[in-house]
Amino acid sequence: MTSVLSVRVFTGANAGTMSAAQTTVDLCAADALSGGSVMPGTVSYERWVALRVDTAPDRGATNFWVENTGDLPTGVSLKFGVTDDPATPVNTTSTVATMDLASGRRYIYDNAVYTEVGDLTRYLVFQEVVANGAPSGAIDPQSLDFGWVEA
Repeated sequence: MTSVLSVRVFTGANAGTMSAAQTTVDLCAADALSGGSVMPGTVSYERWVALRVDTAPDRGATNFWVENTGDLPTGVSLKFGVTDDPATPVNTTSTVATMDLASGRRYIYDNAVYTEVGDLTRYLVFQEVVANGAPSGAIDPQSLDFGWVEA
């Protein structure tokens, strides 16, 4: 059987509240699924994300990757990091999301093999960083592609 995975967002103390399956993920000024623009000179709340196995594959799913296919405006960057240890999302400079998620580059973030319904990949932590000189207002939606290999 082909695996089916969904994107889940984690909020609250120790990233302990898992959302239902998400088709969009907002980077915002609140530790919630949506709420509030990120203003120039600030950072978004960290967004803790993992993929969840909804339909188990025949042999397993592995080599999980993420790719940013969008273009951010001048003065806005998207940081990311990977961890196994949940923490409460912060709206200060992240100690986990420290690498630039450059457009057009694929990043493998988990090479474990997942075989059971309910299995979760490692956490991907995202944070939007908006420079003081960046124009205010909403940025265009960015497209992050996720993928994996059937083992």
